[in-house]
Amino acid sequence: MEKPYNGVRPIFMEVPELKITEEEIKFQRASASELFREHESICWHYKVGLSRPIIEISNAKKQWGSWDVDLRIMRISGDLIKRYSWDVTVNVLKHEMAHQIVTDLFNTNDGHGGLFQAACKMIGLPEEFRGAGGDLSRKIIDFRDQDTYPQNGRMLDKVRKLLSLAQSQNENEAYLAMKKANEFIEKYNIDRLERNRSSKYVCAIIDHKKKRIENYQRRIGTILREHFFVDVVYSRLYDPAAFETYRTIELLGTVENVLIAEYVYYFLLNRLEALWKINKAKKGIPGSRNKRSYRLGVLEGFKDKLDRQAKIRKSRYGLDDTEGRTTSALICAEDKILEEFKRMRFPRLYYYRSRGATIDPLTFQAGISDGRRLNIHKGIKQNDGFQGRLLTAEPRRGGGHRDGFCLT
Repeated sequence: MEKPYNGVRPIFMEVPELKITEEEIKFQRASASELFREHESICWHYKVGLSRPIIEISNAKKQWGSWDVDLRIMRISGDLIKRYSWDVTVNVLKHEMAHQIVTDLFNTNDGHGGLFQAACKMIGLPEEFRGAGGDLSRKIIDFRDQDTYPQNGRMLDKVRKLLSLAQSQNENEAYLAMKKANEFIEKYNIDRLERNRSSKYVCAIIDHKKKRIENYQRRIGTILREHFFVDVVYSRLYDPAAFETYRTIELLGTVENVLIAEYVYYFLLNRLEALWKINKAKKGIPGSRNKRSYRLGVLEGFKDKLDRQAKIRKSRYGLDDTEGRTTSALICAEDKILEEFKRMRFPRLYYYRSRGATIDPLTFQAGISDGRRLNIHKGIKQNDGFQGRLLTAEPRRGGGHRDGFCLT
C-alpha cells in the first residue's frame, strides 16, 4: 500500500489482480485530490470544524460512499464520479461528511437518525441524499422529466401554447403572444406567493465548459432574475473527465420557473448567434468585429421591451416599489423559501459588480433595434438550435440524468 499524500489516497491498490491503467491512476488521484478540496471548502462555507480525513476512490458499484471512523477514511465510488455530474458527487461527499459530524462532533454513532439529519442540515445536504446508502437511488431524478412533478403540467402547457403562438410571422401577433405568456407567468407567481402554495425548489446548472462567464451571459442572467422569477448565482464546477474546473451559471427557483428560465437562457443564446449572422451578412462585417457590442445591444433592447411591459403590469396590480424593481425581483425577494434554499446551497454568497464592456456605439444601437423586435417563442423540434432545452410536453427518456443539475 503506497503512503498517503496530503491526506488523499487512491484505493486502486486494494485489488491487486486488477490491471490499472495510467489514465485510471490519473483519474483516481485527481478525483481524490479534488474531493479533499471540496471537503475543506464545505467545512469553510458552513463553518464546520472537521478534521482532515483520508479520501479514497473506491471500485464499488453499489455503495456510493462510506465513512470509516476507525481508519479515518472517507470512500467515494469512482463509478459514481464517472456516471453522474460532479454536483451529485459532492452531495454524496456531504452525506459521508454528515456521518463524520455525528462521530467527531456529536461523539456518537447515530446511523441515519435525528442527529444525522441535523448534521445534514448543517452542511446543506438535499433531502434526496439523506437516506441510507442502499436507499440512494441508482437513477438520479431529473426535475425536467414531466412525470417527476406532474402538478406543474397545467402551468407549463399554458406557457407552451402561448409561446407556440409567438412563432407567428406577423410581428404584432408574435408580440401579443409573448406578452400574454409573460402576464400568465407573472400572475401564476403572484398567486403562488399570496396563497402560500407549496412548491418544489430546484437548481439548474448551466455549464459551458469555459473558464469565464462572458458579459452577455451575465446580461441574460439579469434578464432572468428581473423577469422570469429565478435567482441567478455564478459558481464553479469540477469536470472529472477533463480534470478542469469551469465557471457555471446556476438558476434557482421553483421547478416550473427554473424550467422556463433555462429555456429562455438557451433561446436567447441561440438568437444572439442567429441575429449576429444576419446583421454581419447584411452589413458585410469581417470576422467577429464588434460582435460583443451587437450582442449586448440585442439584450439591452430586449430587456428594455420587457421592462416597459413589466412596468405597466406592476401599476395594474397596484404594486408599489420605490426602488423601481420588477415584479419578478419583488416576488423573489419576498419568497422566504427561495432565500432559504439559496442560503442552504450558498451559505457565503458575496456580490460584486462586473466591469463595463467597451462597445462600439453604432453596432450597439443596431443590436438594440433588433432586440426590441425579438420575441421568445417555443422551439418545435430537437434540432431547432435550443441545445436540447425544449419546453416539450413529452417526458424525457434515456439515461435518467443530465449533467449539471441539483435536487433538493
